[in-house]
Formats: sequence, C-alpha cells, structure tokens
Amino acid sequence: MMRKIILWTTVLSGAAAAYLLFKRGVPVGTIASDVLTHPIGTLIHELGNSGSTS
Repeated sequence: MMRKIILWTTVLSGAAAAYLLFKRGVPVGTIASDVLTHPIGTLIHELGNSGSTS
C-alpha cells in the first residue's frame, strides 16, 4: 500500500511539474530530463518560481 502511494505521488508530481514547465515555455527535452530525474524536486522548484515570475 505504501509503495503505491509513493509511486502515485511521484507520478502526479512529475506530471504537474511538466505542465508548469511547459506553460512557461521550457523546451520539451529539458522538461523530460528534469522531470524524469527528480520529479518531486522539480515540482517544488516550479511552485516556488510560479509566484515570483507572474
């Protein structure tokens, strides 16, 4: 059960981070490499940037 929660948290974090990066106009190759290597860290970074770049 715990493994499923961790897996889905990682998958959803990666998807959200990819969406935020795509919305900012980041190239797809950069999105793929960032999200695949550390999806949760990328999401946290993007959430921190979203307020400062508006």
